[in-house]
Amino acid sequence: MNARQKRFAEFYAMSGNAAWSAVQAGYSQKFVNTNASKLLQNTTIAQYIRELTEKAQDERIMTAKERQVMLSDIARDGALTQDRLRAVDILNKMTGEYVTKIEGSISADVSDPFKGLTTEELRKIAEED
Repeated sequence: MNARQKRFAEFYAMSGNAAWSAVQAGYSQKFVNTNASKLLQNTTIAQYIRELTEKAQDERIMTAKERQVMLSDIARDGALTQDRLRAVDILNKMTGEYVTKIEGSISADVSDPFKGLTTEELRKIAEED
């Protein structure tokens, strides 16, 4: 990929407009009128655009630590008590502070109805179905 194609991909990743991106990258208006869409069909350019787009999306997604910081700020400085309590509740869930207790016991007597049967007896049962 040459430098102009790279600039095109970068402008396209920002704008989504092939013609505008081609002009900004330095292509002539005559080229843009007939070939801007062909740049998007170039597999190297298309892959670079995908990489740029994914990187931009990854940067927009908050990490768990960023979410915890934001919720901690709300819990400390939230104007409404309701907002502060909700932030603390969400933080507790995120960090596993809540423990679910299961009381009682479960017991079951599971027996094997085929235990003790011979291979021949098992075959007869299978053939009946």
